[in-house]
Amino acid sequence: MARHALTLLVAGLLVATATAFAVTERLKLEDSPVSGTQIDGLFSPVCTQCKPEAREATIAFRLRREENIRLDIADSNGTIVRRGVGAGVFGQSFHTFAWDGRNDAGHVVPDGFYTAELTLVDEKRTVDFPQEIQVDSTPPTIEVDIRHPVFSPDGDGHADRVDLRYRFGEPAYSILYVDGKRQGRSHGHRPIDTRQWYGRGFPPGEYRLALAAQDLAGNVAPSTREFTVRLRFIELSQRRYVVRGRTLRVRVSTDVKNVQWRLAGRGGTVHKHVFRIPVPNRPGRYLLTVSENGKRARATVIVRLARR
Repeated sequence: MARHALTLLVAGLLVATATAFAVTERLKLEDSPVSGTQIDGLFSPVCTQCKPEAREATIAFRLRREENIRLDIADSNGTIVRRGVGAGVFGQSFHTFAWDGRNDAGHVVPDGFYTAELTLVDEKRTVDFPQEIQVDSTPPTIEVDIRHPVFSPDGDGHADRVDLRYRFGEPAYSILYVDGKRQGRSHGHRPIDTRQWYGRGFPPGEYRLALAAQDLAGNVAPSTREFTVRLRFIELSQRRYVVRGRTLRVRVSTDVKNVQWRLAGRGGTVHKHVFRIPVPNRPGRYLLTVSENGKRARATVIVRLARR
């Protein structure tokens, strides 16, 4: 009797296993009730720089037939954090739902990866979407240093631009500000790179540069400091010289090796940034011009009688 019962039990188990296998295989052969899935892979629920629709993750798919569905969001451990992003009876068409990155309590979920789970209520069947949704609400960290704070965009290959070398904590776009005004976002988003500023369209003078970082989710981290730079082509140390001797000592700020000077009909080329030139014998007011690559600096020279 015991042996007969055991045989019946084993037979029952074999039948149940075979039935389950057959059902599983039949489900595999059936077309999925969902097709054309489109899911946003990355977004920030708190992005202040983004449009409202960019602060949500879009979950879209096509139903092959009318279904009673419930769309939930689960974390990486499989725990449902938001129920009923979409729920109800939906027809055979393309449907779009949006998740705002919040849980059932209305709080923004922690940064991480999440999945959408579609339950077919009448069939008591769950469809898992393979695409993950990444929530990123944290701005990137940013470190910046600068090269060529004094520069001359004259095309001579010496300090033609300001280099802002940066390191971001994640892939992000760089955003340049000049005197507090946004100048544009970079095309690339490498975490370590250099942003260059040539000062095109700006007159000589001092400017404040700052660099911000915008990650791929849209979060923006402003630079924590501004850098003062000076755009100059050629400058004289003084705008007015008073001379009582026979020569004038001139100091020039420029990044080229050779400069040309002209004073009272005389001139020449010098190879130093500090040099002496002869002045007119007659007292009076004269114009000194020092130039390089078509750029000029001018100063007034007043020649007075030497004291005896």
